[in-house]
Amino acid sequence: MKPVEIQLLGKKYYFRSDNPEGLLETAKYLEEQLEELNKRFNTVDQSKLFAMYSLMITEKFFTEKENNKKLNNEIEQINKLLSGMAEADL
Repeated sequence: MKPVEIQLLGKKYYFRSDNPEGLLETAKYLEEQLEELNKRFNTVDQSKLFAMYSLMITEKFFTEKENNKKLNNEIEQINKLLSGMAEADL
């Protein structure tokens, strides 16, 4: 694991990672999102920004999780139909 320094909202954080480039890219994206929130809500409270962003990401996660569940159900239905068609051809 390699040491990685990232900066978020002017604060430095130190991590170790097997994928430092990926971590830096992720940190850059996070910094952009936090700056966007900061502009939108005009707050200097970093804890509030991190909490708001965490809630937004969690909400998105649950939405995507539900979408994934629906897609998996549709795939199962399609597979059942395809299995039924294959059996009918026999």
